[in-house]
Amino acid sequence: MRNDLASLRMEEVAGPTEEMVHHEEDLYERESAREETLQFIVFRLAQEWYGVEITKVKEIIKAGRITYLPSSPEYIAGIVNLRGNILSVTDLKTIFGLPQEEQTEKTRIIAVESGTLETGLLVDEVVESIEVPVRKIEPSLLTLLADGARYIEGQCKVGDRLIALIRVEEIFGKEGGDDGNER
Repeated sequence: MRNDLASLRMEEVAGPTEEMVHHEEDLYERESAREETLQFIVFRLAQEWYGVEITKVKEIIKAGRITYLPSSPEYIAGIVNLRGNILSVTDLKTIFGLPQEEQTEKTRIIAVESGTLETGLLVDEVVESIEVPVRKIEPSLLTLLADGARYIEGQCKVGDRLIALIRVEEIFGKEGGDDGNER
């Protein structure tokens, strides 16, 4: 009887240990899934949702006074002084052909960079940062106008929002990503 009691206790101990081993394996599987995600800052332009990869974002600032820059392309809203550095501000609504609105308390400038180039993206509102599994990122819609389509690298659905993902390198006018020349 004593051996039976000892073996019963061993089975009780062994049972949960086996379950723990399987549970630990599940944790490692979940960790590998986390490695396949990208983070985006989600923002609103008019009634549409866009995202920019967080690794390209330098900072987000409240939109203050933007100084008009004569002879600049129409998509350049102007320049701002960011702690002693001059930053051009790109109006994405002009690029995407969206209706213009007056700046509000929620209007922000998202300072983005790629290599040595920097610009600020003028947006109506910064909503949140999200983490999206790479497998959930789809190619951009074929219904986009050709002019704006080159600035979109894909899309993803988060909740009830369809978020177009901005290709920052195209905002800088880079072709192929290596030449560093602005158009």
